[in-house]
Amino acid sequence: MTDSAESPSTQKINIVDIDTFVSHAYDFVIIGGGTSGLVVASRLSEDPNLQIAVLEAGKAKVNDFRIKVLALAPSMLGNPEYDWGFKTVPQEHLGGRAEDQNRGKVLGGSSAINYMMTTYSTTEGLDAWEKLGNKGWGAKNIKPYLHKFQTWNCPSEETKELFELDKTTVESSLDASDGPIQTGIYKNLGPLERDFVKAFRNMRHSPVRTDPVNGVSRGAYPIPATVNPRTAERSYAVTGYYLPASNRCNLHVLTEAHVTKILFDDVHASGVAFIHHGQAYSISAKQGVILSAGAIQSPQILELSGIGPAHILEQHGVKPIVINDNVGENLQDHIMTILPFPPAQPDTPIFSNPTLVKQAMEEHAKTASGPLSKFIGTSAFVSLTDILSVTESGRDANNFVTSHFLPIDALSNQQRLIRTLLEGSGASTQFLILPSYLRPPSSNNEGGHTLVIGLMHPFSRGNIHIGSSDPLAAPLIDPKYFSSPIGREILARSLMYAENAIHTAPLSHHVAGHERKFTNSGDVDTGLQAAREHLKKWAKTTYHPVGTCAMLPLEEGGVVDSDLRVYGVMGLRVVDASVFPLIPQGNPQTLVYAVVEKASDIIKSGLKMET
Repeated sequence: MTDSAESPSTQKINIVDIDTFVSHAYDFVIIGGGTSGLVVASRLSEDPNLQIAVLEAGKAKVNDFRIKVLALAPSMLGNPEYDWGFKTVPQEHLGGRAEDQNRGKVLGGSSAINYMMTTYSTTEGLDAWEKLGNKGWGAKNIKPYLHKFQTWNCPSEETKELFELDKTTVESSLDASDGPIQTGIYKNLGPLERDFVKAFRNMRHSPVRTDPVNGVSRGAYPIPATVNPRTAERSYAVTGYYLPASNRCNLHVLTEAHVTKILFDDVHASGVAFIHHGQAYSISAKQGVILSAGAIQSPQILELSGIGPAHILEQHGVKPIVINDNVGENLQDHIMTILPFPPAQPDTPIFSNPTLVKQAMEEHAKTASGPLSKFIGTSAFVSLTDILSVTESGRDANNFVTSHFLPIDALSNQQRLIRTLLEGSGASTQFLILPSYLRPPSSNNEGGHTLVIGLMHPFSRGNIHIGSSDPLAAPLIDPKYFSSPIGREILARSLMYAENAIHTAPLSHHVAGHERKFTNSGDVDTGLQAAREHLKKWAKTTYHPVGTCAMLPLEEGGVVDSDLRVYGVMGLRVVDASVFPLIPQGNPQTLVYAVVEKASDIIKSGLKMET
């Protein structure tokens, strides 16, 4: 099933009215019409004998130009028409700052507002999931679903030549893919992106070949995006999964429906209560409830429904159904920072000039090309050993981790596996480049091109819990960034590595007089301290929260089992990024699609066994 040949801009959406919705009898009720919820809904409704309901708090904005046009993605962040606008509690190690936690509040969820990057976890990273006690969730089990969710569009010969792809990057295993989401490399990447890739390759001591979809994600290369190449528009859960299924009579989607709690008959999930346009309603689920509200709101809804830590439920007067101290814990996120630098050839950021925006929009509409038809299109994954070459030449990753962390016999299973990933051939840090003309308005007035530097394997763990029994109130989000100081130390050194990259040919040809801030004195300690101070001001989320309803054994911190069933109750599953036991390397949306495709097969297999 691929994106419909009909352009999303001309397709009609089939959203039911409230009277039809509540008068119907459903087998499954899905909470959340975002990335995960729409995938599950599409797959389960393939069986005409199953009646499927989806409740989505946001609006249906299928034809919205901000969603469709690639470079307009940042304009949705913080806009309540698209974004929940969550914030963290003040972060101790970020100078007391409260950080934005942008999540999609619209049909399609965060797949409608994210930056569309398609990267892949390493084989070792996925095998770690199985080593944590999740049988059937290793790399070999997940790989088929990385193919199933997407249709890979091969890059043009010009792009292959520009980035020397035949020598460096293997993607041929995806050539036969025929899934709902369109993926491919942006067709109009240019000299800046090319020279970013070359500079990071030049910083390595030996050449590296990468095969991302087969679990080898390292080095620098152009990354695919979830983009329809015919229209240069976003391909996401709505266009790929929902619209082709929207005319099925057994699939009902209700938008602007805010779930208040899951209903139980003893310990069996029997339905869902929700608010729609100020009125309270409830619907029943004959076979089960599927919670797909995301890593922030899935634990919130569990706690509002009586599943969570005893002290949280008691504090807010919620009647307990099941006491589980693991709910809302294990929050993981990729924290990142930025390093702007002045371009050798100054240009005017498009979004600061309405005339340029209008011209670019017209070009995109007429030709599916121009400056708005791409966004971030290249990435470099760099190992900890390479990062350390900036400050501690000759020191290996093992020695560094040993000196900055607990003894190995004091580590949890999860911490041991993260340590193994850091010390292996995978990446400790991801680097991206954003061209100056695409920079959104920012409080950082330095302007110019921007390097983005992200920590791939954070040791810090935070939590998300209700702060009130009011279902309309935002939960309390505490990622505890840098609470494990090794993350700060790796990111500080990665910032210094990024500064060296700016001054490495041929990327240096795009730089006009950048003054070194972290690597100019020859005094490593002074540079590191300057980098740490930079992080206090400029470290922030990459919008990748996962893990708060972890798929783990109950005694190891689990909320769901390996079939994604919530411990202690019946008829309730969680299916979204909150079940990730360990955050993957790179951007998680690829793995979200794959995990939910696998989850859908698990659910359907269970139905066959029952019959």
